[in-house]
Amino acid sequence: MPDDLYQRYMRAYQDADKHTRGCAACQSAKPCPTGKPLHRRFASLQDAWNERLRQQRR
Repeated sequence: MPDDLYQRYMRAYQDADKHTRGCAACQSAKPCPTGKPLHRRFASLQDAWNERLRQQRR
C-alpha cells in the first residue's frame, strides 16, 4: 500500500511548484494570497515527512 503521507507531500510540492512558476509574487519570496496556503501546506507536510524519516532511522 502506498504511503499516504508521502503522496500528500508530493502533491503539495506539485501544487506549490505549479503555482509558483506562474506567480511573480511567489517567485519573489512574498507569497500571494493564493500561494501562501499552498506553500504553508507543502512546508508542513515536508516537516512531517522528514520527521517520519528521522524516527525510522532511530
